[in-house]
Amino acid sequence: MLEGNADFGGNVRWNVKATVRIPTPLGLDLVVGSDGERIVASDFAAPRRARAAAAPALLREASSQVRAYFARRLARFDLPLGLEGTPFCVAVWRAVAELRFGEIVSYAEVARAVGRPLAHRGVAAAMGRSPLDLFIPAHRVIGADGRVKGALPGSIRARLLLFERPERRKERRPAARKDARS
Repeated sequence: MLEGNADFGGNVRWNVKATVRIPTPLGLDLVVGSDGERIVASDFAAPRRARAAAAPALLREASSQVRAYFARRLARFDLPLGLEGTPFCVAVWRAVAELRFGEIVSYAEVARAVGRPLAHRGVAAAMGRSPLDLFIPAHRVIGADGRVKGALPGSIRARLLLFERPERRKERRPAARKDARS
């Protein structure tokens, strides 16, 4: 357990009182921050040894749920989340947080769910600003064409999507190029 905002690069607006580093099978730690009552920040980071200290109950519960998620025993996180942003962003984040393990939706579907059917680009922007990696599962929101948008193939979003939906490894492979001289 650590104190303060240091693990979040100063990009956190909330007063992070305690953090915990949770090792993941992705080769990265999930660093989770709490203000004492809510989860207010989470970010994937290079693994490093954390000082051993007693974590508050909320961060112990977050650690337990993250471990259950990576063991494929958790369909959806059930933690108090501190969501601060525009009313539209908060509505998008709440809608996406309700998605279950492996459930995939498009940006347009999220836009319709929050009552703004033409705001698919706004949904994409909101997902890009989410302060809660994994707890707001941006990896479950994809383009209407079925592709992950705004993320490189080896990105956290792409890796989480493959973790939840391993069958996607077989999809979207580029076709072999024919030799022009044939």
